[in-house]
Amino acid sequence: MKTEILLGKSVLLTGATGGIGQAVALPLAHAGALLTLSGRSNAKLEALATHLEKETGRRPKTVVADLGRAPHVEKLVTEAASDSGLDIVVNAAGVGLIKALEHITPEEMTLTLAANLYGAMLLSQATVKVMVPQKSGHILHVVGILGKAPMAQASVYCASKYGLTGFLQALRAEVSRRHNIKVTGLYLGGVDTPFYDNPAIEMKVQRDKMLSATDAAEAILYALTQPAHLVLGELTLQPESHQL
Repeated sequence: MKTEILLGKSVLLTGATGGIGQAVALPLAHAGALLTLSGRSNAKLEALATHLEKETGRRPKTVVADLGRAPHVEKLVTEAASDSGLDIVVNAAGVGLIKALEHITPEEMTLTLAANLYGAMLLSQATVKVMVPQKSGHILHVVGILGKAPMAQASVYCASKYGLTGFLQALRAEVSRRHNIKVTGLYLGGVDTPFYDNPAIEMKVQRDKMLSATDAAEAILYALTQPAHLVLGELTLQPESHQL
């Protein structure tokens, strides 16, 4: 893994205070990326920024943003690109919802679609506006395996993730060759993170047999550090015991 490829690159990381986002923040910082961290909690962002500064001597930017709100996304991308453009966006933000359809409220449906699909589309749109003039860039979304494999009691969640899969495939066709912008969907199955502490996740899991957040972070770094002439459109990684 040639992490020196990331040296000096401007990288926006959303969902930075969650399990996968937080796990990849330090490796990105150690690789020399110029980070902008985003999440919905200012306290958590500042704590993470302080930790990264102690570890690397460089303090990343932090921007509080709700990806489901267009003005927040525009401000976020503008801030991330303000110094040296924007080379890479890693979207690790999202919410979980695993329960029987008859028990899901309209509010839960709206939140899930806004966080996992609408927010991802807004982020991609704002990013493309910056990257097209540059004629370069890399957009990576952590989609999850339920973006290509259906599961009982995950109908609404799967809808949000399948929608994101379709969006990324179309976006890749639109910007990859024409504007030299790479678009990657990362399909991880069963990652042991606080995702499963959410009361909206009504399922029993064996967390000791899942992928670790470190596994997920290494997959992200692998995708971001491929040679310039290669395009990694999709990457799927699942634990042996949780394959779908």
